Order: sequence, then C-alpha cells, then structure tokens
Amino acid sequence: PPPAQNYDVPSSPMDMEVDEDLPTEGSYSWQETLAKGAKAAAEASAMKNDHESLRKGFNIGQSSSDSEKKSSFAPRRKPVRGDNMSQAVHNRTQTLDDAADMVEETAEGSDKRKLVSSLRDEGRSHYINGAYRESVQRYTEAISAQTDGFTKSVSSFDETLAALYGNRAAALMMTGAYEGAAADCGRALQCTEDHSSGSLESGPAFRSKILCRMARACLKAGSIWDAEQAFNSAIQSAQLALAPIAQSNVGADETRQAEKILNQSINDATLGLTDVRRYREALEGAAKIAAEKGVTAVADRRNSVQLLMFINSALSVSPGSMELHERKVNALASLKRWAELGNHCERLAAEMAKIDGVFKDDLSALNPFPDVRPATSLKSDFFERNPDAIDDPAPFRILSPKAVCEAVLRLPNGIIPLYLRSLRLEERYTEAAKAGTAIENHMSNSKHKSTRGNVPLAWLSNERDKLRKTMSWKEKGDGLFRKASYEKAAEKYGSCLTIDSDSTAAYDAQKSDIDDAGGRLHAVLHCNRAACLMAMKKYREAVKECTAALRIHTHYMKAMLRRGRCFARIRQYQEAVAEYERYIQLVDEAKRSPHNGININAACTFDRPADITDAEYSKAKQELLDVKKSMRQSSNVNSNTQANNKKQGGQQQWYNSQFAKAAASNAAKRKDTAGRSNAYTRKQQWDAGGVNQRRYDPFGGTSPKKTGSKKKDA
Repeated sequence: PPPAQNYDVPSSPMDMEVDEDLPTEGSYSWQETLAKGAKAAAEASAMKNDHESLRKGFNIGQSSSDSEKKSSFAPRRKPVRGDNMSQAVHNRTQTLDDAADMVEETAEGSDKRKLVSSLRDEGRSHYINGAYRESVQRYTEAISAQTDGFTKSVSSFDETLAALYGNRAAALMMTGAYEGAAADCGRALQCTEDHSSGSLESGPAFRSKILCRMARACLKAGSIWDAEQAFNSAIQSAQLALAPIAQSNVGADETRQAEKILNQSINDATLGLTDVRRYREALEGAAKIAAEKGVTAVADRRNSVQLLMFINSALSVSPGSMELHERKVNALASLKRWAELGNHCERLAAEMAKIDGVFKDDLSALNPFPDVRPATSLKSDFFERNPDAIDDPAPFRILSPKAVCEAVLRLPNGIIPLYLRSLRLEERYTEAAKAGTAIENHMSNSKHKSTRGNVPLAWLSNERDKLRKTMSWKEKGDGLFRKASYEKAAEKYGSCLTIDSDSTAAYDAQKSDIDDAGGRLHAVLHCNRAACLMAMKKYREAVKECTAALRIHTHYMKAMLRRGRCFARIRQYQEAVAEYERYIQLVDEAKRSPHNGININAACTFDRPADITDAEYSKAKQELLDVKKSMRQSSNVNSNTQANNKKQGGQQQWYNSQFAKAAASNAAKRKDTAGRSNAYTRKQQWDAGGVNQRRYDPFGGTSPKKTGSKKKDA
C-alpha cells in the first residue's frame, strides 16, 4: 500500500492548488502587476474621454429590480485548478498575452472613440453656427472613423453610428440635400433596435424622431408617397411606445424626456400630414387649370396666373422638387415674365451651390451634379445677404457673367433653354453668350453625357443665331436713329421685334393687338420705335408703340413720359395730364418709401421710379404745367366757340320762327278771300262779269313796259 500522505502540508510545489480567477495580491509577478495596471489605466482613460459612456442606459418597460435579477443569473466561469506547476505557468503566460492584446485593442478603441467624439463635437458646433456644409463634412469624417473607412456593415446595431447618421441628416436638410438626408435617416434606423426598449439614442423615441426627419426630407424633395408613409410610421411608433413608458419604473426625469420626444414626434408628423394634403390640393388645382383652355388670350393669361399660384403653393411645401421648378419656369415663360424667370433660375442655382463638397465618400452616389466643379464665382448666399438693401434689392439682383457660367451647369436640363432665352430678352447679351459656350463645352465632354443625359443641343445653335441677329439689328437701328434716319431706324427695330416670332412676316404696327415675346428687349424696341415716330410727327402711331412697351413693363418710366408727350401733341390733354401725374406720383412714392416700389412682377428693373434724377423730375413737372395751361387755353377757345355757335343758333331759330309765322299769315289771308283762291277762278269771274271785255291780264295791270317805248306828250 502507498505511504500515507500529509494533506495539511503540501509535499511539493507541484501539488499546490491554483485559482486563476481569484488570484491573491502576492501571487502576481511584477510583469503581471504592470500589465494589470496598464489595462486598468487604459480603461479609466477610455471611460473618462468617451462622453457616450457617460450617458445612462434607458430601458423602457424594464425595472431596475429586473435588471439586477437578470444579472444575478449570469453564468460564472469555473475556477481552473492545475495539477502541476507547468500547467499553471502556461495559463499565466496565456493570461499575460491576452492582457497585452486587450491593452492594445483598448488603446486603439480609445483613440477611435476620441476621434469620433471630437469630430462629432465639431460637426455640432458648425451646425449651431450655421456652417452646414462644414457640419456635414465633419459628420462624414466621424462616420468614416466609426465604420473603419465605411467597411463596417450599417445593419449592425451601433448607437453612436445611428446618432451620427441622424445628425448628418439634419445638416443635409439645411443645405438642401433632401434626398441625402432621407438616405441618412434610413441608415440611422438600420443601426437602431426595433423594439420597445433602448436608450434615448437607439430606442423608440429616437426612431420616431428619425422617422419624422426622414418624412420631412422626402416631403421637401417631392416624394409625397414616401413622406406620407414615414409620417404614419412615426405616429404609430410613438403611440406604441408611450404606453410602456407610463408603466415603467425608471426615473421621472428620463420618463418625462422620453414622453416629450414622443409627443413632439406625433405633433410633427400630424403637421407633416397636413402639408402632404396641402401639396396634393395644390397639384390637383394646377392639373385642373392646365386642362382648361381659354377662349381668348386674356383667358389664357388668367389661367396661367392661377396655375403659377398653385405651383408656388406646392413649392412652398416641396422646395427641392425639380419637377415643380420646371413647371414654374414654363408658367413664367408663358406669361412672358422673363426677368422673374431669370431671377428664379439663378436663385435655384445658388441653392444648388450650397451642396458643393457635400456629397463625398458614402454620399457620392447621391450627387445630382457629380461632374461639376465647386463654384468659385457663384456664391450660395448672393440673394440672401442684405435682403433689405435699398440700392440693391434682392428681386433685382443679377449674377455676374462668371457666376452665370457656373449657375447654368447647376440647372435641370429642361430649364436651361428658357434661362438662356431670358438672358437674351433681358438684354444680358454677354451672360447669354458665355452661358451658351459653358453648357456646350460641358455637354461636348463624353463623360458628362452619362450623368446629365444626352441633351440635344439643336436649340442652342438656334438660340445663338437669335442672339447674333438681336445684337446686330438693334445696333444698326441705334446707328440709323443717331443719323436722323428715323424711318429706316423704325423699320430695323420692327425687324428685331420679329426674331422671336414663329412667322416670317414683317412687323405690322397696325395690328390691334401687338404680339411680342416680352422682356426688356421688346419693351425698349417699342419705346425706340415710338421715338422714331415722334420725330416723324406720327404721334398717334407713337402712342400705340408706347402702349405696347407699357404692356410689358407697366412702370417703364420713359415710355410713360413719352406717351404723355404724344397725347399732348395730338391735343388729348386729359390723357396727357393723367400720364404726367402718374409719372410724378410714382417718383414721389419711390422717394418716400423705396421698398414699396420693389415689385418684380410690375416694376421695370432697368428704368425704375427711383432712378429718375431731380432734373428729369423737375422737367416733367414743368411739362405738366404747360399741358394744363394749354388745356385751359383750349378750354377757353372752345367756350367762345360754343357761345358764338349758340348765338348764331338762336338767331337762326328766330328767323325760322318769323318765316313760319309769315307763311301761316299769308295762307290764312288767301283762305279768307272768297272766290279768289286761284288764278283759274279769278279768270272765270272776270269773263262772267261782262263789264270789261278786255282780254284777261294775268299780271293784274302791272305788266312790265316794253323796252325802248317813249312816253307821248300830253
């Protein structure tokens, strides 16, 4: 039998019991102690610098006692007992290696969290300061760091990544990149938990808020069906989460905060559904107006104005819908409001400039203009800064030629032809020529056709030909006017008016309703023709040309003054006084309140009342006094003429009445003379008398004497 063993005292070091899970303080070597201290320091540093870990977990519908109970049933690792010292040494070596790897991984994770946290704070700071483009860029860098260069799957649960996508979506919406914002909201939802529990940045409160943001982004982009679905989902998600929150045993502050977020989401989604209905009503009204065909040109214009009102209402809900922008541009073109059309296109291009440099990395696939370089001359805030400036009102601002070249590349294909035509009709010839060259060079590059589509450029050559004719013919007309060849100048101006006409017939000024393309160009051409006709003393024809110019721009001051002078020449003094008084009234109003005169729909952008000088104003007032004096003199002459005519009429009436009385008296006397009603009766009476047998003398003894008869002596 084996010898008895003493179990109280180990017989050898190999028989010592080892518990690796619960080591004593003295059992560590100095290497192990150093590794343990490094690990603890790294974890403490990570916990201190990671502000995400400082936030409390918010478990909806789960009490603290349940959490403790759940943790009490967590499986514990069994202590490992070695049979010999070699096994213990091997285990300790493996533990040291694992601890070293853990320290390295923890250090890398700590650096990553620090970087993400820093970039996120920078993005939030830029957002608060209104630098939304820089905010998007910082959030993109933070997402890249969090996903290891966009290699990590988005579908995996990540509370930090969800918050980054949600914050970047908010910044994208402020830049006008609504489709990108909706895509980021979808990614944020993929990184959250779809159940009734979770923190404020991953639970139902966060999901309902992101759903509302995604719905709003879809609505602004014009995706009405997607917006409606997202709004309804937000309401449903928030309502389902409210009941468990009321029954939970979590803190009162956290409960109130969650309820506030959920109720706010419900309110926002309800208001969003109201906007969806308003958008649909506007589209239905626009479709109804577009289906109607006016009987007359006036009815068509009235329908176009109503159509424009409905489109503007829809655009107020969905400013990012390119389809609505194209419909508005077409409506403005049908109304011949070219100045407003150009202003709208340039504002849209300035809005598109806000997204320059935004669509990078994971957003590059959503870039609407991937082949367009960032703008240098086109400023995104050009129309937004100093909106109340009197000397430079925002509705009258126009881009420089360099900025126009960058703006035309940021417009949808369906808008570009009308924009170039508006530049020509507003006499912005340099901008029109450079914009045409820019779009032609851009589209001639084969790589751009795949991104913008193969746009036919036949209209571009036609527009370039019209631009050349317009500039040449108008310059020739101006030269003829300076040489006093007024008739030829008027003909050249009339030819220039027919460039945009579909027919090839010559300009006919005798038409009852002059049809032209509108714009500053045609208003100036009509006014120039009026000047030529006034020089030829054809004032009535000049009045008609001035009226055509004022039909294009109702506040065209030069045409208004010129028409008043023409009325004075043809002695239509009342019409002349009305024109002069209207001219003076507009100038007075512009001096008193300059902002009231800023109305791009009616005002003339190139000859405004505020542009009238004091000398021109004084001259117009003096001309008004002269016209009133002439009107008084003409009134006096007319009064004397009327008095003389009245006197002559009274005299003639008296003569007529006297003649009538005399005729009536003679007739009465003849009737009173019995038997002498006529000559035949008198002859019968003469013959029957028998007293005087002389031949009947019809002259009654008063017949004329014979010529040359001599009187006999007594």
